[in-house]
Amino acid sequence: MSRLLNQLNDDELDFTVSFKDTDGNSHKGDFLDIVLYEENEYVIIEPDDGDGYVDIFRIIRTDEKESYEAVSDDEILDSVFEVFRIKNEDEFDFE
Repeated sequence: MSRLLNQLNDDELDFTVSFKDTDGNSHKGDFLDIVLYEENEYVIIEPDDGDGYVDIFRIIRTDEKESYEAVSDDEILDSVFEVFRIKNEDEFDFE
């Protein structure tokens, strides 16, 4: 299970997250979900700028740490977002 998800499952649940991706770029926003797609886990974040879009990062785990890689492949982005949309159709307005 993702360390990020474990953190969010703690008693002091905070949906705002801040982290650095594998390139060292800082990201901050509201945690929306973690979805599984083709045996990889992806975290869905709504950035603080509130432009109506989401950021999708692939979760990479090693024995020492967990890191987040920005997804640039449009096909993977679309597919991961579709999994997220179906999974959360009762939680969010996707129109």
